[in-house]
Amino acid sequence: MTPAALVLEMVERVWNGGDLEGLRDYYAPRFDHDGGTGSVEDLVRWHRDEARTWAGTAYVVLDCVGTEDSVALRWRATSTHVGPWGTRTPTESRVQWTGAHFFRVDHDRIVAMHSVTDRSDETTKLGVDMSPPELPRDEH
Repeated sequence: MTPAALVLEMVERVWNGGDLEGLRDYYAPRFDHDGGTGSVEDLVRWHRDEARTWAGTAYVVLDCVGTEDSVALRWRATSTHVGPWGTRTPTESRVQWTGAHFFRVDHDRIVAMHSVTDRSDETTKLGVDMSPPELPRDEH
């Protein structure tokens, strides 16, 4: 299976299908995760935590580019806000956000994953103020 086919299958089975046990079929037991070390157990926990905040999440792949050992994936997610998100209480609002994941694959297992997410539309829809606090003025 090509790395791109592996990642696209994982998106459908795990991200869209919710088969968290399937993570073991796609990831090495320990892998590079955003510059640190991650594990399949960490991913299972993260997905379960996310499910307490977001329900019915669906991912649409916008772009997928692969080489013999790497995959770049750009996606859009749509979900319903059903649990606390930071200090924001559930709103039942349907929101969407975009992001990208970069995977490195070795022997049909993901051995590295790096991600970026743009949640600005999501925060605006939920009424979360993401502006930095004002700094005190120097009164000299």
